[in-house]
This record gives sequence, structure tokens and C-alpha cells, in this order.
Amino acid sequence: MSKKNRKTPSDTQNGAKQLRLATEIATRAVATFVASEDYLPNPDKILKEQGGNIKVYREYNDGHHDAVKQKRFAAISSRPWTIDGSKGDAKKAKVIEDHLWKLELRNTILQMLEAIGYGYAVHEIIWNTVETEMGVLILPTAIKDRQQEWFKFDDEGKLLFQDKNNNRTIVPDMKFLVTRNRPTASNPYGVPVCSKCFWPMAFKKGGLKFFMIYAEKFGMPKAIGKVPASATETEQTTFLKMLSGLVRDAVAVIPQTGTVELLETHATAGSPYMELVHWADSEMSKAWLGETLTTEQTSSGGTQAMATVHNEVREDLAMDDAAMIESSINQLIRWIYAINWPTEKDIPWMQIILPEDLQGSRIERDKSLKELGVRFNQDYIVDTYGIDSKYFTMAEDEPGSSFAEHHENGCGCFAEGDAKSSIEKMIQDLSSKDLQEQIEELAKPIVELAEHCGNYEEFETEIYKILPNLSSKKMEEAVTKCLVLSEMQGRADA
Repeated sequence: MSKKNRKTPSDTQNGAKQLRLATEIATRAVATFVASEDYLPNPDKILKEQGGNIKVYREYNDGHHDAVKQKRFAAISSRPWTIDGSKGDAKKAKVIEDHLWKLELRNTILQMLEAIGYGYAVHEIIWNTVETEMGVLILPTAIKDRQQEWFKFDDEGKLLFQDKNNNRTIVPDMKFLVTRNRPTASNPYGVPVCSKCFWPMAFKKGGLKFFMIYAEKFGMPKAIGKVPASATETEQTTFLKMLSGLVRDAVAVIPQTGTVELLETHATAGSPYMELVHWADSEMSKAWLGETLTTEQTSSGGTQAMATVHNEVREDLAMDDAAMIESSINQLIRWIYAINWPTEKDIPWMQIILPEDLQGSRIERDKSLKELGVRFNQDYIVDTYGIDSKYFTMAEDEPGSSFAEHHENGCGCFAEGDAKSSIEKMIQDLSSKDLQEQIEELAKPIVELAEHCGNYEEFETEIYKILPNLSSKKMEEAVTKCLVLSEMQGRADA
């Protein structure tokens, strides 16, 4: 062996170290005892108790459950989408987008959204040659929905197909697309929202049954018949049949010797069964939508502050669902590139265009920052709002603007020569007597409420009653200035 090819002990040790770092150690097979099964059972507790068949969730038949489910789905399925080709070959991205539109992708997206309720959804990809503007390509010609019961996952999270004889095999690569709702290492099946609705659904059905009995008992007057003490048992039985006819048909022939009274019955309180039904609906609303205000109206009504909070929850769920669908379709796009253009590194991605109201809070924040002098570059707009750079241009700063300057990293910060004067001016604005008096005046009702409330629950209930009457715009501006000032002071000091 020549000296040139001879490895030193140090090289050998480094190679062994890299080998250890590249090897998995804490695997399920090593850490836990697994039964003789060749797959990982679904850890969903409800499915375990019901025999492990996800068909249990498909049998849900409830108007409120379907309404909140479709409300969440519609936030994504109703939105337009595009294939963003700003990175990579825009012509290839356009070819893929045009082809996916032909596959009725909206229906596929609805099927993928079922992963929210069931935990996961599986689609089989049918590939074939397609004539395009770029020549003949191998593209998906169909994306077919498959039942979850046909599939399992092994210890490594790989998808297994289970045939009618219970034989399980690993599916081929680039053949099955799996959409999962928040999977983990211990649960590759994902988290099913339907699991959280199982018991509310069961209690609601039981509550409605007893509510009908309750309504019959307290909703209809009772007929009481009085017969002479000398009446025989046969006469009493005949009289009872007459009363039954009176209740059912509202007419009866009563002997002259007997009398009839209608006794009105009244419930002393509200129906406990309807309270149970309302609770079940509320639990299902929270499971699917994370909130209840958009589907129910409480007896105490709602406030603008409550509506804002509930809407923010809706926004978060919509963006999370959109990211789940985008992840699945982007996996399909990566497969298309791997088959047709395996050497390409820059790959386009799918983007679901969410409505502007889901970006409202972000727009207001950026608007406030711009008014304070912060400037954003083109990359920030593309990354944050998903608008292709070819559709807009950045307006240049006004002459004499010294509050901020552009940097290559897109960060808006103080111009070095004017940092001190700008910060001092902001400090003067924040420390003005008028501003302090305004803040004190705005906060006064809240302070008085806190002093008079006996506990936190009472304070939480009453605060919503006074918030809509408070003009908080000036306070928001002051808080925004304080936050920006603290950041800019740190930048200037650095």
C-alpha cells in the first residue's frame, strides 16, 4: 500500500464517528416490545374499543357534525390554487399546473381533507405518458381515493397494503400519496378529529331520545277521570279506554256518572336533556373549528372582542389545513420531477391562495411598521403573502426618508446617521403628557372593574361587556411604538 492511500488512525476514527452519527439508535424495535404483528396498530382509543375499524367514524349521521365539518373543509376547497414557479423553470411549472387542473383537483383536495376527521387519507396515483408542450412526459392521469381500512403502517412508518386475506405488503415508491393530520413517531396514523366527537355524538343521541319522552310528558295535558266508588273493575277499564281516546283523538264519550279533568303539567326548570344536546353540539364545534361563536349564539350574546379571538382560531386552522394539503400535492410534484427531470434541483410548489381576511392581522401589523418607517423588500412580500414577484414592483422610498434603509437581507432598520435623532423623537412622543393621560383614561374602566370583581371568572365575564365601548386605537398605536422602539434601540446600540 502506498503512502498516498494509507489511512491514518485519526482518519479511521473520524470515519467511525461519522458512521455512528448516521445510524439510528433509538428505534421502536429497540426501545419497545412489539407483539408478533408485522404492522403497528392504530393507537386511537375509540377504534380499539370498537374493533379497530375506521368505519365507525363513517357512520356518523348528525346535522351539526356535518355542518361544522363542511365549514372547515370549505375554507380550503373553495380557494383557488396555483403552482408557484418563481424558483426553477417557470415553463415546467406551467405545464404541471395545466395538467393538474385537468384532473379535477378540487375533488381530490376534499378527499384529502378527510384526513382531518379520520387521521389519514390514501390516494393511488395512476401514471401514464402524456403529450405536452414540452414533449411526452410521464404524469399522473388519475388520483384515486382509497379506503383507509385497506392500509396499515409498519414500525418505520411505511405504508402497508392489506388484501382480503390479511396479507400485508409495502407499497411501491411513488405510487401511493398519504395525507396525514399531525402524525407523530408513535402515531403515524395521524390524529382523527372524529375521535373527539364520538362520545358527544353518543350522548347527544341518548339525550334526544329522552328529550322526546320529556316533551311528551310535559308538553301535553294529562286527562284525569273520576268514577264513582261503586264502579266495577270492568267499568273502570272501559272508562280508561275512553280517556285514551280523548288524549289521542281529542274526543270521547264519557258516562254521566263520571267526570274528566285536564291537568296541565309544567317543568320547574329547563330541560336537562336539551342542555346535554347543546353541550354535545358545542363539543363537536370545538373539535372541528376550535371555537363555537361562528356556529352557535349563546344566551349572553357575543362581543367584538370574542368574535376577533374566535376568528383568529379559524385562521390558524385554515392555514394549518392548507399546509397539510400543499405538503401532499408538493410530494406529488417532487415525484413528477424525479421521473421526468431527475437532475433538476429547483422544484416549484403548490400554493393555496387563502382569502385576504386570513392575512388581515399581518397586513395591519406591517402597515403600522411602515408608518413608523420600517421598509420591506420584495423577498419579504413574496415569502409572507405568496404573491409572485412578477405581479408587483416595490415603490421607492420618498425623498428625504431617513428612518429606514434597505439591506440585502430584507431587514428594515435605522440609517446609522439618523438613529439617535429618530429614537429621541420617538421617546419624546411616548413620554408626552397628553399620551400618558389618554392611556390612563382608556385603562381606568378596566382598573375599576378589577377592583370591584370578587374573582377572576367574574372579571372575565364582565370585561367583554366594556371592551366594545373602549376606543383602543390610540393605545394600540402607543404599544406598537413601544415595541418597535425597543427593537430599534437594540439595533442602534449594536
